Amino acid sequence: MKKALSLIIMITVLCSVFTAVRVCAEDVSYARFVATGNDPYAKFNFNPNGNHSTIDPDKVKWASVKYRTITKTDNTGVELIGQLYVLPDAEPFIPIKYVHSEQWETLTVDLTGTSEKTAMASKWNSQSYTTTTGIRFDPLESNRDAEAAQSEHDAAFVSDADSIDIAWIAFFENEADAKAYDGTQDTPYCILLPTDFENPTGASNMNVPEAFIAAPPAVTEAPTEAATEPQTDMPTEQITEIKTEEPTEAVQTSGKPATVTESPFEQRTGGKTVSPVVTMLISVAIVFACIFIVAALISWRRNK
Repeated sequence: MKKALSLIIMITVLCSVFTAVRVCAEDVSYARFVATGNDPYAKFNFNPNGNHSTIDPDKVKWASVKYRTITKTDNTGVELIGQLYVLPDAEPFIPIKYVHSEQWETLTVDLTGTSEKTAMASKWNSQSYTTTTGIRFDPLESNRDAEAAQSEHDAAFVSDADSIDIAWIAFFENEADAKAYDGTQDTPYCILLPTDFENPTGASNMNVPEAFIAAPPAVTEAPTEAATEPQTDMPTEQITEIKTEEPTEAVQTSGKPATVTESPFEQRTGGKTVSPVVTMLISVAIVFACIFIVAALISWRRNK
C-alpha cells in the first residue's frame, strides 16, 4: 500500500513539474520599453480591436496590466513604478505599483487612485479627461510614495537603458472583470497592445525596439486531417510517428496511432493518452495486490 501511494505521489509531482515547465515556456507577445533619458513617457491611442476605441472615464474605473520587470530601482535605490495620466496630461498621476519579480505578473489598477502623498483629487472624469482616444503611459518612474527624504526624491531619475516589458493594458468598467482578465476573455472596454506601443502619438526619452515585439504562441497541435494525411515534405521521423501507412500489426505492437479515437479509459482521465504498457502494468499490480491481500487473510485465519 505504501509503495502504491508513493508511486501515485511521484506521478503527481512529475505531472505538476511538466505543467509548470510548459507554462514558463509559454510565449508572450510584448513590447519592451527602454529609457533613453530621465523621464520616459508616451501617449498611445486605444486599439480599435477593443470594444471601444475611445474611453468613457465616468464608466471605466479599472485597468489590468500584464508586465515583466527588468530594472528594479532608480539611481537612488527607490523602486520604480509606472504611471498613467489623463489627457491632457496633468497631475495627479495614477500609480502602477509593480511587483519586481522579473517574471510575468498581472496587476489591477484603480484608475481613480492617486499618489499617496498628493493632496490633489483624481482627474479621472469626463470633465478633466477631454481627449478620450488615448492615454499617457509612463512605464518607469521613481516611486514618489516611497519613504525617502525629499532631497532624495528631487535627485531621483531613471537612467538610460532602464527597461520593462508590457504585454497589455486593458480597461474595464468594474474591478471583478479587471482581476479576472488574463488576455483570453472577451475584449475589454479599451485595450493597449504591443502593436499600439510601437506607434506613440507623442513620446519623450523612450524607445520601443521593434525587435522585441514577440509573435503570438504558435499552434503546435496539427488538425486531424493533417494527422491522417501527412504532407510529403514532412520529416521522416514525424511520418513514422504518425504511423498512418503502417500495417495493422505494426500499429498494435507500437502503441496507439495518432488518429485512433480515444478509449473510454482515456476519456475518464481527461483525454490524456495512456500507454497500453502502463495500463498492463497497472492491471498486473492490482492483481498482485489482490493476491497478496487474500494470502494475508488466509494466513491470519490459520494463525487465529
